[in-house]
Amino acid sequence: MEDRRIQVLEPPEGVRAADMPVLVPLLDRLTVTAGTTAFASSLLVVLGVVLAVTGRYGVAVPAFLLTFMTPVSLYFGYLVLAGFSPMRKLAAKPFRLVSGLDDAVVAGSRVSVPLDGRWLVVRLPAPLRAQLAAQRRLWVLGPFFLLPGIIGPRRGKFRDAPVKGSKPLAAEPVTPGRMLTLQRRLLSSYYLLGAGVTLVAAGFSIWVAVDLPDRRSLLVPELQVLAALCLLATIGLAITALVMARPSPEPRWTELAVISGPASVNLFGMVTVKGRTVLPDGREVTVRAGGSDPSLAAGIAATGRLWVLGMPVAGKAAKAGVPGHAVFGPVKFSS
Repeated sequence: MEDRRIQVLEPPEGVRAADMPVLVPLLDRLTVTAGTTAFASSLLVVLGVVLAVTGRYGVAVPAFLLTFMTPVSLYFGYLVLAGFSPMRKLAAKPFRLVSGLDDAVVAGSRVSVPLDGRWLVVRLPAPLRAQLAAQRRLWVLGPFFLLPGIIGPRRGKFRDAPVKGSKPLAAEPVTPGRMLTLQRRLLSSYYLLGAGVTLVAAGFSIWVAVDLPDRRSLLVPELQVLAALCLLATIGLAITALVMARPSPEPRWTELAVISGPASVNLFGMVTVKGRTVLPDGREVTVRAGGSDPSLAAGIAATGRLWVLGMPVAGKAAKAGVPGHAVFGPVKFSS
């Protein structure tokens, strides 16, 4: 059950989305970063085609470029054209709160929400589905939506009917332990994906080293080293994934008050915040947040509250989040 005590970042009702902290700078930076990545990877795809035609570097090099860079180019291009740019254009309008969700239905990872005579179909990972089932509300702007405490907009699709085979989205309280387990399992799947990518990269590195026409090229030993490093990375990522997939016990949260300035967005699209807080032992320290989850830093800046797993210690990093919400990331305490 949602704890009404917990303050989280949410869109200001009736106020344009552009006035939500961090949202517009985040969208602008992500548009530039994703667009640059899509353009650079497209150039590498063209290079792969040229090398395949000339045959100067064998078959493996162009195959490597085409296999890896084509999906990267398409993915980041899609993010720009269908995600960040359209959402940025809607930022002058306000988000609309949709609550209750008594008629919402779910089929696998897709949730169908009735809205204005149609159905908004959204795809959610397990932590966000659990949060939605417990809280029964979301914020909608066009085809985009946010859950409470989440800064990153997601895109859904409007349809005339819900997904086939859908069942009612039952109201189900989510304990902090279950939410943390779902979050860790989601991260575990990302680590497994990374392990798969590095394993394929290792295979391609070996193939390129064997396939190069010039056997005296300096690239041959360098590619062999790269293959070894990729194999080590695969093992490390796989082990981390297995550890992260284990169920988590009910966590002990420590709530801290934080005095900070506004959150900012760095060159890589990461949301960061720096502030001061007092630890349970009475020490006043500086806290820094910023990492894989932009909602964590944005939420700290907006609410002045920080929830840490376990007991925070000065000079050390800790895991933080928001109980009952799909927000999870690192913070660092320093003198």
